Amino acid sequence: MTLGSAPARGDYLVDEATRQSVPPEPAWVGRVQTVIDAEHVRLVTPHGTEWTARVEDLTAASAAQRAAYDAAVPHRVGARP
Repeated sequence: MTLGSAPARGDYLVDEATRQSVPPEPAWVGRVQTVIDAEHVRLVTPHGTEWTARVEDLTAASAAQRAAYDAAVPHRVGARP
């Protein structure tokens, strides 16, 4: 793992285990929703898809990846019910 410290809620991370070579697909970028234990975290995509990832497969997201994630988050208009 190339993270400088243990993941925390809200961290932007890249799950290298989701990268595919055929067909070529980049690794998923997610934000930490829950730290399950020292070896697993629960991540979420900008559109709400959640998955459990192994900490050893995670790297810190770059500034460009964080910006793309934030740009993809659907923004709500008005007050939440």
